[in-house]
Order: sequence, then C-alpha cells, then structure tokens
Amino acid sequence: MDEILVKDIMTETVVSVESGVSIREAAEKMTSERVGSLIVTSSNRPVGILTESDIIKKVVSFGENPEKMTVGQIMSAPIIFVSPLQNVTDAASLMISNRTRRLPVVENGKIVGIITHTDIVRASPAMIHLLEERLKMRSGAEEIPRREARIRVGDMAGICDDCGNYSMNLTSFHNDFLCENCLKEHKASNQKRDGFRDWSRMS
Repeated sequence: MDEILVKDIMTETVVSVESGVSIREAAEKMTSERVGSLIVTSSNRPVGILTESDIIKKVVSFGENPEKMTVGQIMSAPIIFVSPLQNVTDAASLMISNRTRRLPVVENGKIVGIITHTDIVRASPAMIHLLEERLKMRSGAEEIPRREARIRVGDMAGICDDCGNYSMNLTSFHNDFLCENCLKEHKASNQKRDGFRDWSRMS
C-alpha cells in the first residue's frame, strides 16, 4: 500500500487573522467561516495559531473582555508545522507528541493548507490509536524517538525571543525559541563561559 502524504488529505483553504485583531472579531470569523482555528499572521507571515480551545481556556473561563484582548495575546506560538510531502504517519506522530489536533502545512515558507486529527482518522482510522500506543512505549521502541527528532528539525515558525525577527526555523534553547543566528551566538557564549569556569578551577 502506498504511503498517504499530507498533501493528499490536507485542507487547502486556510483562514487567517492578523495578530492585532480582537478576540471577539476572531471568534466571529471562526463562526462565519465555520472553522475551529485560525492561522495568526503578522505582516502576512504566519506567527501562531488560534483555536476555539484557546478562547475558552484563556478568555471565557477567566471572564476576560474579548473586545479588549487581541489574538496575539492568547495565540499558540511558535507554529508547529509539517511539509505537504511528509507522510501522514509523521503528521500524526507530531500531533500526538505536541498534544495538538491540527497542523499548518508549509511549503517554501508559505502556508498552503492545514491538516487535522479528523483528516488523519478519516484517511486511516487505526493510525491514531497505534501511534499513541507506540509513543507510550519508551523501552524497545527506538524508531519513535528517531522519527520525532527528525520531524522536529525546522518544524517551528514564529518570532525569535532574542532578536525579535521572524524565522521559519526556531529552536527551543533554555526555555526560549531562537532563530539559527541567535542560537549559534548563545551556544558560543555558553561555550566561552564554560571554558572560563574550567580555567578558573585550574588556576
């Protein structure tokens, strides 16, 4: 049986909203477009995702005024995404490991679609259950960590916590999300600091 690719089952129509829009406007857009999530953009670049769950948990449950809060304040960021040419097994594994039910699909730096938990279940109903069981088995299941590591590389987009620039390849480093340049600088700085400590102990 041929592998099912993300592009084969993704939804190509993606509904987006600017990060500065109010939560009320975003909720109205979800209702009118009949979608459960919105891709959040800033200067036409994807920086996060807003879901119905975000609105309920971060606004409604706290009694906040949805007209005074913006999408950028509660969106989930950075974006975790997949390529249209990745297989559905990778997408399902990424959803499970990151506890999300939907993933934007990115090609050449642009969002070209979205794939959801429901899309995957429709394509292969048994896949989600099997992957959940495999991910629970830490011993004797080396393939899963390797696959997770492979698909995590370059799978996050958003604003770098250090320089503030947009990057399609953020990496988590000491509780921050850094672009490639800032990551190199931080690692180099840590190496110099460690080297100084080693020299101090010897003196």
